[in-house]
Amino acid sequence: MNWNRFWLCSTSLVELGCTVRWSCGLLSMSLALLSFGCAVGPNYKRPDYPVPPSHRSDTALPATAPTTAVPTLADMKWFDLFRDEKLQELIRIALKDNYDIRIAAQRVLAAQAFVTVEKSRLFPSVDAGASTDRQQGVNRALSSAFAGGKIFWELDIWGRIRRSTEAARAQYLAQEAVQLAVIQSLVTGVASSYFQLLELDHELQVAKQSLVSRQGSLRLVQARLTGGLANQLEVDQATSLVASAAATIADVERQREQAENFLNTLLGRNPGPVDRAKMLNDQKLAPEVPAGLPSALLDRRPDIRLAEQQLVAANARVGVAKSLFFPTISLTGSGGYQNFQISEDFFKSVGGVYGYGGSLVMPLFNAGALWANYKASKAQREGAILGYQKSVQEAFRDVADSLVGYQKAKEYRAQRELFVVTLRDQLRLANMRYEGGVSSYLEVLDTERQALDAELTYAQAYLGELDSVIQVYKALGGGWTQ
Repeated sequence: MNWNRFWLCSTSLVELGCTVRWSCGLLSMSLALLSFGCAVGPNYKRPDYPVPPSHRSDTALPATAPTTAVPTLADMKWFDLFRDEKLQELIRIALKDNYDIRIAAQRVLAAQAFVTVEKSRLFPSVDAGASTDRQQGVNRALSSAFAGGKIFWELDIWGRIRRSTEAARAQYLAQEAVQLAVIQSLVTGVASSYFQLLELDHELQVAKQSLVSRQGSLRLVQARLTGGLANQLEVDQATSLVASAAATIADVERQREQAENFLNTLLGRNPGPVDRAKMLNDQKLAPEVPAGLPSALLDRRPDIRLAEQQLVAANARVGVAKSLFFPTISLTGSGGYQNFQISEDFFKSVGGVYGYGGSLVMPLFNAGALWANYKASKAQREGAILGYQKSVQEAFRDVADSLVGYQKAKEYRAQRELFVVTLRDQLRLANMRYEGGVSSYLEVLDTERQALDAELTYAQAYLGELDSVIQVYKALGGGWTQ
């Protein structure tokens, strides 16, 4: 029997047993220390802000019920608000292919990964390694080999790692809020651009109809000139009307093609035509649900959620800065298999080895750096509080502006529609009076110019009403609901 090998194996088993007992004891002691540990620094509490009981100009929409259980405009899915099937198709394409959406998604994934990075420091890190070395002298050779592992564990007694993880998690949620804001802006942006394109289609149609009518008037005036019933001034006036309508058509066509290019950019596509199935007058976005309670904005609007998560992160960093005043306690250990030999016949040691230890590092002097860092973190937290309160204030103003905007845009569109109807009848009478020789062509010229401007302004007013609904929807925090 090889007694040397038996002695080495026995020694290894004893050492392994000691290592296991020491590891269990170390784990128990560490868990005990962590159970008594606390995360220093302030715990997060949402700042107070005077929330009004209702929105200003709340009469623009149906009355708000005194409960959050009633569905509001912001609770509507975007495809329930925008009923145009072609618009829904374009929005879905944008949500899939838009570059800003894809960039925001990658930033969310990166922030999520950083949470894991910070959280991993709460647990021991274990590394495996192997090394070999040989030194040759005149009469002796020294060789060694080692294979095993090392363990390092920083005890988070003061909560520095936990506060860092809290800050990282808040940054992750902040990136999610940014992503929601991008989705909201994209959905409402595509809808607004699509309606603008329909409005330009309507303007182009009106301008072309006006051009045909004015060309007919020009032919009539030229015929009357030939018959001695008109003069050259009237012909020149009719010609100027034709040229004005043709110029309007060229300008609208330019705007329409540029609007198509912009919309394609939102869709993640190169410039090109955009299909649309319905006309501007077919679009109806009359809200039939209330605006909701102002307090609901605090949890719904992406910009407020972003500001609050930035505040949560700043608050956690105060705890991180405070924990740096306290000592850092770390535990280390190593174990494995070692072969150590001095020449072949002089000395040889083969078997398991282990080691353990700990460290305590206490800051003594750093020229005020830690204190300055702590003061800076508190100032950043106060700035984040003010930023959160400012975002809430701006949200209430945004809702109030959008509600009154919708109310007045609806009234303005109704008045422009009445004006258009009146001018259409006036233009018909002016042409009849001119053909009957009762009035001069100057009356027809003036009425024709007013009628075209009124038609174009009415189309813009109709677009303004649609846009005002979109702005209310966006201000209330809607637009990104999937």
